[in-house]
Amino acid sequence: MLIGERWRAGSRPPRSLEKYPEFVESCSAQEHVLSPTVGDVSKLWWTLTWLEGRPVAELEQGPRVALRADGSVHLSGAEEPVGAGVGVADGDSPEHDVFDEDEDDDDLFPEPAPRA
Repeated sequence: MLIGERWRAGSRPPRSLEKYPEFVESCSAQEHVLSPTVGDVSKLWWTLTWLEGRPVAELEQGPRVALRADGSVHLSGAEEPVGAGVGVADGDSPEHDVFDEDEDDDDLFPEPAPRA
């Protein structure tokens, strides 16, 4: 994993994402989905990391957008309420745990194809 950078929701994403327009569109779509519940989405920050050379962006206490090995964009954590926090913390309940046992990264690490 490679640490990338952060950018404010609603602002221009990092230049390193220019060659991933579908990924950027998915991030922008999540901002629009959250704007009615959050109000000013520009108060939230995206955190960009790189996993096996592919971008993974997580909005503070909200959705995570990842580019899969096949080039498709995967969204997770969008069903969680904004403000649920990362993990179970003071005042959080287990049903709001963004990284609970049901949330795994199998889709990011597909099984290798059998060798002939």
